[in-house]
Amino acid sequence: MLYHVKASFDPPVVAIKLVFWFIVTILIMSNQLNFQICPYRLDVVPIILKLLKKTLGEGTATRKTNDFWHWKHTVNPFGESYGLYAWHDEKRIAIGLRILMRWQFESPAGEIIHAVRAVDTATHPDFQRRGIFSALTRQALDNLKQEGVHLVFNTPNQYSLPGYLKLGWQVVAKLPMYIKIISPLSMMLKIMRLKPVAQQPIQFDKYFSSQILTWQEFAKKYQTAMSMVVSNSEQQRKHVGLRTPRNLAYLQWRYGEHPHLTYGVYPFKKEGELVGFAVLRPNIRYGLREIVLTDLFLDSHMSQLGNPFLKTMRNHLKSDYLIAHFSKGTYEQKILSSMRFLPIPRKPMIFTVNVLNASSHHVLCSENWDMTLGDLEIF
Repeated sequence: MLYHVKASFDPPVVAIKLVFWFIVTILIMSNQLNFQICPYRLDVVPIILKLLKKTLGEGTATRKTNDFWHWKHTVNPFGESYGLYAWHDEKRIAIGLRILMRWQFESPAGEIIHAVRAVDTATHPDFQRRGIFSALTRQALDNLKQEGVHLVFNTPNQYSLPGYLKLGWQVVAKLPMYIKIISPLSMMLKIMRLKPVAQQPIQFDKYFSSQILTWQEFAKKYQTAMSMVVSNSEQQRKHVGLRTPRNLAYLQWRYGEHPHLTYGVYPFKKEGELVGFAVLRPNIRYGLREIVLTDLFLDSHMSQLGNPFLKTMRNHLKSDYLIAHFSKGTYEQKILSSMRFLPIPRKPMIFTVNVLNASSHHVLCSENWDMTLGDLEIF
């Protein structure tokens, strides 16, 4: 018995499909981008700054000047930054950038964790969504892993977080910010007419009384005593996890040499001797005067010392509120609690890590980090 099979071949349909796939192929080929991945070097800084200004604009604290770049990426006490950039040969321009700052953490047992901080990234507006960010990041991670770097960390916002998660980052903690209202009435009146305001230069004396010194003034006046307080504070405090090593070289770079920010210091004296100090950063947020408590050092960590210290300091602040973060289990966090600092609802700072090389410290556990806003502020 013979069966006749009707052919399903339909020339018009096949022709349409062929045209469709031809167009798709042409589009894919035309969308391919040829660029070179090059290592970051000091001689390409002008090219990189031009790209950053074009893509990111300039904030007050992070203006992309040569001085700021030099402070951040060249004289960093943890070492010169690592980076890659994408170079377009035909147009002779940099079209992508991925820079990571060198950093170190120390465990309570004394283990040094070599880290980098994911900071500056940019893609030229004409070449976005072409895989440049991913290509640069993957190459950087491979190179840093081979170099022996333990981890990459950063604090991405809600918009950049998904991209980092796709590339291997993990959310380690959502760190609470704690607030203490300084001027309730002033703050209430400002909130009633709350609106975004243009960024303006911060006037130091508008935030602090004369008892709050600039870092430069403080370091000059209390150089020897400051060294003793820092040393005693770091030796006596309970280390609950990985912490950026505090020493004078780091503190001088971090708070004394920033080209765009002037940090304030409140010295706390007992019987005429320096026994502690707080590092403060003035800021403005939606027209509200904010002071960030970035670091706190006390020669003795008893709450009897910490409470009067912050109470006295408060009298010399002209801000609407004070904001801080210290890790759970530290004496600093206990002082915040006793001073009735309150957690800001729904405003945590997202802390993420990408593990490159394992260490004996469990870096993906939130309880194993000992951070302050001095570590977490956006650079």
